[in-house]
Amino acid sequence: MPDQEVIDGLIASYRELNHRVRGAGLSSGTESSPISDVLRRLRDRELRASQAIKRMLLGETAEEDDEQAADVAEFQSIPASPIVLLSQFGTAREATLAMVRELPDEVWNRTVASPVGEMTLRDYLKSLVDRDRLRMAEVDATLTKASA
Repeated sequence: MPDQEVIDGLIASYRELNHRVRGAGLSSGTESSPISDVLRRLRDRELRASQAIKRMLLGETAEEDDEQAADVAEFQSIPASPIVLLSQFGTAREATLAMVRELPDEVWNRTVASPVGEMTLRDYLKSLVDRDRLRMAEVDATLTKASA
């Protein structure tokens, strides 16, 4: 069985982020706002992480840094407002969840070459939740600054 706590953490990150951004009335902000910068980094990391997980599940190495900006050429024509970035993050997170929700324990516990080093898939997914929390702190700081 997959680690339900990790799955719940991955889901909670998106729910909390969605609640905070929409609740702050920033859904129509500009693509160059501080909140857009944080959301863009979250989206890019999730796009890269989702691809890395796919490679790991195929038995390939996935050592490319998942914190780098993603090449999202197909999104370039869409204004990257906070709501668009949030939606793109959510879509990428759902792709991640779809790949790992039903995996057996042996796959969750297999050591793989992840973007953050040799570790189990479980530990890599936990690292995503932990890094989500760091970005959520950035979102909170940005929202506090914007409301001041």
